[in-house]
Amino acid sequence: MKIDFDNDWIIKHKPSCDNWVKLCAEYNSAHNTNINYSTFKYHINHRLGYRNNYHNPYSDEQIEWLKTNYPILGRVKCTEQFNAKFNMNKTVGALKKYCQERLGLRVSEERKKLRAIENTHTVVYDIGTIVKGCNGHPYIKTEDGWKRLANVVYGEIPKGHFLVHLDGDENNCNKENLYPITRAISGLMLANEFWSENPEITKTGIICCDLQNNLKATCNS
Repeated sequence: MKIDFDNDWIIKHKPSCDNWVKLCAEYNSAHNTNINYSTFKYHINHRLGYRNNYHNPYSDEQIEWLKTNYPILGRVKCTEQFNAKFNMNKTVGALKKYCQERLGLRVSEERKKLRAIENTHTVVYDIGTIVKGCNGHPYIKTEDGWKRLANVVYGEIPKGHFLVHLDGDENNCNKENLYPITRAISGLMLANEFWSENPEITKTGIICCDLQNNLKATCNS
């Protein structure tokens, strides 16, 4: 439904209102209407041409701070420090939009170069540093790069085998807790439910599965 707005009233009273919400409420009160804010704002922006001429949400002190700090801090650090200083909760996107569109600010070239360095900076780990990988296994930095700690501790692994932790703890890489098995033995261990937190029981189960596997191979030969 088309609404016939009293444009003369809006133009007359606009200078005395600091935002569209207040102006909309006063308009409804003066005209005994119930126009919602979105409709009112759309009319002002698109019919009367007052687009972007809205209430400034920042104080003069905040604006001066932004003019000084946004170019040298960049959008992320500027937002963090701005919120901390003025007890605000602005998002990075909102503050960036205001600084660029309303204040005409841009991040300085010096800050852009520094940000590029920060974004590409990688931590340099010393030889012997141990970290946990995304698969949960600990890895150690060696002269040949990152290697699984268990493999380094155990040493040479028989071909076709992989290491298991007898107590089930992947962080326990003591050599006596490591044992090489094949995929076939791993499957038999799972089928027989021989895996245990007790390393001796697990090791015994592996030996049993190995004997079972060898016996089956002998019978089939």
